[in-house]
Amino acid sequence: MSKYSILIADDHELILKGLQDFLSTIETIKKVDSAQNYKEILFNLEQNKYDFVFLDIHFGNEDGRNVGKFIRKNYPLTKLIALTSFNDLETIQSTINAGFNAFFLKSDDLNEIKQWLLAEDFEQVYISSSAKNIYTQFHLIKDSKEIHSISISQKEKEVLTLIMEEFTTKQIAEKMFLSQKTIEGYRANLMHKLDVTNIAGLVKKTILLGLLNQQ
Repeated sequence: MSKYSILIADDHELILKGLQDFLSTIETIKKVDSAQNYKEILFNLEQNKYDFVFLDIHFGNEDGRNVGKFIRKNYPLTKLIALTSFNDLETIQSTINAGFNAFFLKSDDLNEIKQWLLAEDFEQVYISSSAKNIYTQFHLIKDSKEIHSISISQKEKEVLTLIMEEFTTKQIAEKMFLSQKTIEGYRANLMHKLDVTNIAGLVKKTILLGLLNQQ
């Protein structure tokens, strides 16, 4: 019996149309909508209840991981499926750590997506076969443990968020009503905890581990 509703968000019409037509043929799917930009995603989410949202990670000017964070917060029962043509380690890792339920490459066999949907085993994060060959479950589990071993205070999180938004030490100090020396201290603590030696490394590892996406 058809029971699932799906929203596909991709700014490439051929990908969007092809996947929409394919998913519509699966017996457990009752509805497949599409969105080609962020406004259309928001409109569809406001008007309908979706069980799954397929998100292009590099979605026009939007980062699908940030869009996913919004969906997780406002529609917690909706499962997120990453869809991307990028198969580098950082994209896979940061997407999984951003809270996605599944990760597929656009080059994957569509039947693998069908089999995953029909299996209805959505409790575990699913990584497509081709993606697993690039980055094994062992690495993902190892990095997942690393995330939980990092303890960041609320103040450190605020500083880290502003660093990620490219604010200078002086600007962060002014925003948080603290001295520059205090901000430098928080920054040093963050670099020590994340085991990096510069701001570039701090930003890279924050994205890689999805630290600011953690609840």
